Amino acid sequence: MILRESIEKVPNNSILVISKNKKVSKEEILNSYDKAKINNLEGSKILICISDIKIALPIIVALDGLAESFALISSTTSAELILSYKKNWNFDAIICDNKTLFKKLKKKITIFCDFNSLIKSIKPNKLNHDTRWLIATSGTTGSPKLVSHTFSSLTLTTKFNIEQGKNIIWGMLYDFSRFAGLQVLLQSLVSGSKLIAPNHEDSLINKINSFIQNKCTHLSATPTLWRKILMTPKSKEIILVHATLGGEIADDRILSSINLQYPKAKVVHIFASTEAGVAFSVSDKKSGFPKSYLNEPPQGVGIKIEKNKLFIRNEHVHKKYLGNDKVFGSKDGWIDTGDMVHITNDRILFRGREDGIINVGGDKVYPEEIENVLLNHPLVASVKVYAKSNPITGSLVAADVILVDNKTNSNEACKILREYSSKILERHKSLAMIKIVSSFDLNSSGKIARDL
Repeated sequence: MILRESIEKVPNNSILVISKNKKVSKEEILNSYDKAKINNLEGSKILICISDIKIALPIIVALDGLAESFALISSTTSAELILSYKKNWNFDAIICDNKTLFKKLKKKITIFCDFNSLIKSIKPNKLNHDTRWLIATSGTTGSPKLVSHTFSSLTLTTKFNIEQGKNIIWGMLYDFSRFAGLQVLLQSLVSGSKLIAPNHEDSLINKINSFIQNKCTHLSATPTLWRKILMTPKSKEIILVHATLGGEIADDRILSSINLQYPKAKVVHIFASTEAGVAFSVSDKKSGFPKSYLNEPPQGVGIKIEKNKLFIRNEHVHKKYLGNDKVFGSKDGWIDTGDMVHITNDRILFRGREDGIINVGGDKVYPEEIENVLLNHPLVASVKVYAKSNPITGSLVAADVILVDNKTNSNEACKILREYSSKILERHKSLAMIKIVSSFDLNSSGKIARDL
């Protein structure tokens, strides 16, 4: 099955997307296929770099099952990175709505700013397999890489239930070109649900207002984004029945806080990555996941632990990065997630990312572990832990902290948090610096932007 066939099953005249107060119907989305056919896009390789979901969605629907492959990349992607994709993938053309990017690239590669301009510009290749959906990794370490999926692999855990979906209204907080955003988009489309998709550059309060206005029932976000949502008083007006977390460690406090604010909502945290796809979900409102998942994986995706590291085996995903042939899966299909874990009783808890370790005089410190300690203090709303250079130990541990109450005295708060954490943390994990801030940067996936 391809995306277009799934949408065709949705009742006629259904409104599927609400963006910038414009409603997009099923028919508007499907009509783009005829344009793609006329434009001779069979077997093509297209890079899609579009900020407006109303423009991007019909193109995605039209190309799936028609193009050889298409890549979804953020509209903020640099010209240099796009040229590297061209070298590794050799795409036929870009469809782009970023005028600045257009000016930088137009003399170097074939680029178009609208769908119609592609007419007779593509030399089709023979298509003998499902269209490849190329998704960019988050790029937290090094440049983002393209990972190959198909519509089938992307919807492996998706519920194709139109009768149930017609009563669901999803809110979009992610960049739809990222894996997490794409999961929300596809789940909404194939179940005939409405998707509220504010401009990705809108402020959080404007997005929340849009969710309230359009009666959002389902919302997915990273734990960091959820903390920001819960700090926004207006968020109490969203009547949620389903809350999903992913992309970062879901600690007990954030799970409890969501449950407290939205007592009627089912709270689910999901483990997924661009490389491995969706591995499993947990809905018992506890951090980590049950040890029983190792023997009985709930989604049929293999899970194992070696040397305190989590490995996933998903037979439905490609195991190489596009272009450079770098393999991220072993010969027997196991993918190294880079997530460090530890087993306690019947539970497996996440410690942090292997590539994010802070080296303090030879001792390993996971930023996420320190963050979890600070987040358990009632003064703290959100926190980012990072390495601070030191000539003796190499690095020390530092933290930027957002307080629950911005009227709290900063110096007093730092003193309290330093004393609190020192009683819990080992000496090499102690905080050398605590800085009270009003905010910190998130990347396009909604995760804390870490300088690694």
